[in-house]
Amino acid sequence: MSTGHIDAPSATSDDIRDRSKQDSLAKLITGFQIGFLVVQLIGRAAQDLTITVLELNTLGIVVCSLMTSYTWLRKPVDVFRPIPIIPRGSIDDITGSRPWTNTPLDFVDENGPGWAMNIQPFMHMPVIPPERPITRIPNDRFPMNAYGNQEYLLCLATIIFSAVHVAGWNYSFPSRTEQMLWRISSMILFGITVAFWVLETIASWTRLGRWKLLYLMMFHHDQVDAFKQARSDKIPEVKQPTQLPLPWEFCTILPLALLYGLARGFLIVEGFLELRYAPADAFVTVDWCGFWPHV
Repeated sequence: MSTGHIDAPSATSDDIRDRSKQDSLAKLITGFQIGFLVVQLIGRAAQDLTITVLELNTLGIVVCSLMTSYTWLRKPVDVFRPIPIIPRGSIDDITGSRPWTNTPLDFVDENGPGWAMNIQPFMHMPVIPPERPITRIPNDRFPMNAYGNQEYLLCLATIIFSAVHVAGWNYSFPSRTEQMLWRISSMILFGITVAFWVLETIASWTRLGRWKLLYLMMFHHDQVDAFKQARSDKIPEVKQPTQLPLPWEFCTILPLALLYGLARGFLIVEGFLELRYAPADAFVTVDWCGFWPHV
């Protein structure tokens, strides 16, 4: 719309409501259940009652669920009334005759790579159908706006998720070995999460030319406008499906991902193993009257 290639859709309020009809009651019940768990764990901590690591595992997941529920408040469901978007010109007019690999609109997502369209072909794994253009973008990555704040918010959510497990540092475990393994695994989880976002940010800024832009802004400010114009006029390089934008990004993140999987797997298993010798007060409910005497 900002470039004049399409007109703003003439959507009515009925059209919007038709696309945002998630079950409000179900979302309310889910929010209440999640909120009750969080409040219950706070109460247990305040009364020095044991919080099991299984509850910590659950807490990390439900915190992310709260963020997901918030972002999906208006998520479209069962759409029956499509809104047609008719361009004013041809697809070549919109794309500027840019070369493409998957769809003529490949240039819209400047950052990449995606799992199904880049990583899987690179690893010679089963991929999406070979026909081009593809009819649907795989849902295997965070919706991308290279100049937005989405990835920063996702970074915050993943760091909170990993930090929740570190909170079990001094918890009681059936054996000293299990306690040490929990500490090591939780720190691996947290450290790899931070390292992933550092590497991903470095790679993202490299793909988008932000490092050079930062350098020019600091030392050659007179060249900033010319650099921005050159970036906007640049025709994206046509890459083969097995070609990654930054091979070093894959080579550094892959071992971290494998180590993350091992650590996360232990944390899940230990959540159930701990129950074989759980302290007695782990089965004691919170005395809410200690907070509200009249309850």
